[in-house]
Amino acid sequence: MADHVDPPRSPRATPIAAKPARAASPARPSAYEKKLARAKQGKKLADTPSSGKFSLDLSSLAKPSGAPVEGEHTLADAPTLTTPRAQNEAAITVRGEPKHRQRALFKVGPEQLGSSPFKFAWRPGGQMLATASKRNGVLTLFLFRRDGTVQNQASLGAGKCIWLEWESKGQTLGLLQEGSGVFLWDMPAASSDEFTLPMGLCPSITQFASFCRWSKNSPLLAIGTQQGKVIIFNKAEGVMQLHEKNGKHGAAVTCGDWLFDNRLGLASGLRVKISQPISETGSKWTSFSKFRLGGMLSKVPRHIRAAGEPKALAFTLGFPPFVAVSIGDKYLLTFDTTRVNEDLGLTFPEDYGQIAGFQWLPNLVLLVGLTNGYIVAVDFGALIKLQQSHKLPDRVSAMGTTRVFNDYLQDLSAFYTNSTGQRVACCGDTAVKIIHRTGVDLEVHLEVALDRKPKVGEYLDKVEWDDSAKAFACSSTDGYLYVHELLD
Repeated sequence: MADHVDPPRSPRATPIAAKPARAASPARPSAYEKKLARAKQGKKLADTPSSGKFSLDLSSLAKPSGAPVEGEHTLADAPTLTTPRAQNEAAITVRGEPKHRQRALFKVGPEQLGSSPFKFAWRPGGQMLATASKRNGVLTLFLFRRDGTVQNQASLGAGKCIWLEWESKGQTLGLLQEGSGVFLWDMPAASSDEFTLPMGLCPSITQFASFCRWSKNSPLLAIGTQQGKVIIFNKAEGVMQLHEKNGKHGAAVTCGDWLFDNRLGLASGLRVKISQPISETGSKWTSFSKFRLGGMLSKVPRHIRAAGEPKALAFTLGFPPFVAVSIGDKYLLTFDTTRVNEDLGLTFPEDYGQIAGFQWLPNLVLLVGLTNGYIVAVDFGALIKLQQSHKLPDRVSAMGTTRVFNDYLQDLSAFYTNSTGQRVACCGDTAVKIIHRTGVDLEVHLEVALDRKPKVGEYLDKVEWDDSAKAFACSSTDGYLYVHELLD
């Protein structure tokens, strides 16, 4: 293991307050503040990388306001619906000629990555791909160029990788290693691709991390622990803030997400907390909203109530901020953080499998992947209109289910840029399919068959776009990485 280098300030340092601007010479707004102002005015943030998710496009929203409501709230008295069954049980495929051309960039196998599941992450800009995998009992970090050649590698000792993610500008790579804690590698310049000595973020605390996530637009790293502690590491200032009181959760922090205005939402037990916007200077957690989920769960079947803690949480991409949070493997809870629109719980036909993943698209559309090969599309924009016109009994018309794979579906990745438009990739069986959504209907634009045969216990498990939505990478549980590029 590389030496642990703690940040220059104590992890229990007192939060630093931002210096007030002098009245005679007001501070000039930062680039982030300018972007935020444009977004609130309903303008586009053109082709902004967003960690494998859709880039922000708020121009279609009716109101440029609607922050989460302040205070503590209990979610109750909301309907729980079972999503509709697919109209056709045969998996959809390309109709006519494929809508895209593609080529394989490279493929790496277990001889290099080992034969067990591993993590990978695109570097913003799409020219590099990092992997963290165990081979011969040693965790190895690779940095691959876009053509598949190895730029650099580093050995990290025993302990598997739990989390791997690039900071939004691609200048820092973060990794959480089981039993060792969080490590950061600085790569600030385009020509700087060397794995230098990593910075170890207080291993005595971060070895108990249960959640890590970089902000979508600033060098702030959120860390939640098994003890319910919240840590904000400000990379620019080199300050790590451990919040014992304001950010304290009553149970392990299991999942979370950042809003584009730097609010942080975290889930623990049966509660979701959302912070005030976290500043890029003197960053600290201050709770703003608290949502208790138990009231809604009281109306669902017992096996769902007993399914356990929240597993994944995601905010919508614009206003008003909706939250989707999965409870166990079979239940998805959605609610409006402004408390204006109706909350809704979603269950799925039992034979359709478990929730494999979910992702928000623009215009309040949610895609949910189910492990037995299905994708459910829920149009919350249409649901809001039905609610306003008092036609909620017809709400199923705002949902659609499509079978995309015959055997299984393990992951989906959605991306939008001004130049490429909407692109959704999903992996299952022995292929990656690129699909397009129209309303709640899905169409396959391209099917990329990968060089593998079905085998029990070995399957494709993760797919991610680069930040231009022009190339995707797909991993498998038996140590293969497939990277392909779309040519149009």
